[in-house]
Amino acid sequence: MTSTGHPLSDHDDQPRARLLELVGTIDPWDDLERIHLKTATQWIASGAPVYRVRKPDVPAMHLVSYFVVLDDTRDQLLLVAHRKAGLWLPAGVH
Repeated sequence: MTSTGHPLSDHDDQPRARLLELVGTIDPWDDLERIHLKTATQWIASGAPVYRVRKPDVPAMHLVSYFVVLDDTRDQLLLVAHRKAGLWLPAGVH
């Protein structure tokens, strides 16, 4: 994984290195996802907080994990209503 020039701090360098490794395995679907992956990589490597420590949004940008349930035979995917965001999103967790 490429570095952004920001050193990882000693207390969380292993989890961040693992996150960078996992993000690096994602094959982007399109150019927008490629940009998002680059942004996420830079953010993780920067040393900025990545986990939510206080609800609802501290830090404002925090790590979220989504997964997509796709039915290839029907060309359908599962989305859930996110009450607070008011959006239909893939299932996920903080």
